[in-house]
Amino acid sequence: MDIIWRMANIHITSVLPPFEEEQLYPRATRFLRRADAMGLLEEPIQELSADVVRRVARILSKRGLASDLAARLTVATSRDEFVRYLDAALRALDESPVPEAELAKLDAILGHELLIEMLDISAASLHRYQSGDRDAPDAIAERAHYLTSVIAALEGTYNDFGVRRWFERPRSVFNGRTARQLLSRRWTPSDEPARSVLAAAESLQDLGAT
Repeated sequence: MDIIWRMANIHITSVLPPFEEEQLYPRATRFLRRADAMGLLEEPIQELSADVVRRVARILSKRGLASDLAARLTVATSRDEFVRYLDAALRALDESPVPEAELAKLDAILGHELLIEMLDISAASLHRYQSGDRDAPDAIAERAHYLTSVIAALEGTYNDFGVRRWFERPRSVFNGRTARQLLSRRWTPSDEPARSVLAAAESLQDLGAT
């Protein structure tokens, strides 16, 4: 069967009801990409189905994320119930940094050099935060969580190599600069340069890469 879309841990080859519907498909794929970018998926996913979404919800619940929603999802069957769950789950993921898991995933995708530059930390600090030897400061956790949002948007279009290149390529939307340059010095997710990087990445989800 042809692969519909793929990323590092997600190789969708079949879409089962009700997820072929217009309201559900983009929500479900964004939900899976977000969970994967945050390092929360425990196994590869090949099928977009109610069983898969429920399984990922249980994984999130084990991490203390959206536990009440996961419980309700076990009995969800209708399109509207899945829409409500996925919208709430995406909000929960957006608001819930998981630094240790996210930093390990970011390191695997972006590489050591690019990640420590954009987080503005040393390689030694990154290792301590990843291993859990030291808690990541709030500012670092927020930057890491923001980067997973950018990567989740990009991975609908690019593979891991393409994601890394996206950060390195000058773009007219950034006035000829690169995302890497905009995110290289003590930035916060609320800064205008960071907002423009995320907006550019999210625009690809609907418009496709150009």
